[in-house]
Amino acid sequence: MCYSMRFIRLLGLLELIITMASCSSVRLAVYDYQKKHDYTLASKAKFVNEPVTKSDRSAEVSFTQAAAKYIGSPYKFGGCDAQKGFDCSGFVYTVAKSQDLILPRSSDLMSKKGSHIPWKKARQGDLVFFGGRSKINEVGHVGIVEKNKGDHLWVIHSTCGEGVVKEDVLASPYWKKRILFAVDIIPSQGKS
Repeated sequence: MCYSMRFIRLLGLLELIITMASCSSVRLAVYDYQKKHDYTLASKAKFVNEPVTKSDRSAEVSFTQAAAKYIGSPYKFGGCDAQKGFDCSGFVYTVAKSQDLILPRSSDLMSKKGSHIPWKKARQGDLVFFGGRSKINEVGHVGIVEKNKGDHLWVIHSTCGEGVVKEDVLASPYWKKRILFAVDIIPSQGKS
């Protein structure tokens, strides 16, 4: 049994003794401790704005593995379903949701959920953003970085031509000229 469970049981026993002695101020203190403990546990949930930090890369690996499971899914504008299809942000949103990460639904709003970093410093699990067709300097597309080797940037994303694919976007003249920046949505202590 872990120490926190022993402590909670001890607090319950203490509350019982205090109740029997009918001392309401101490019982209130025990209740406040339990309420604070429950709030602390809830605050450790994985949200993009309040991420759980990890010293290893398991969260990033898990995130990209979850994304890779959808490779081959069709493209559908506004889609968020593996069977019917994904658009770019629907794909990222669905993968994030499967990993208990909360992201907005649009690529533009996703781009505002963290600090912008140069795409050359993007790491596995980061989101990379691209300019749109008509406005190349405004966010119009998002993908998940699978691997960055400097001269090769492997991204898993949903494109209107192919659906969900893994591709080296630096090998594509179309995507290479549209790369804007990356955002780290899974901060880790191990990143440098």
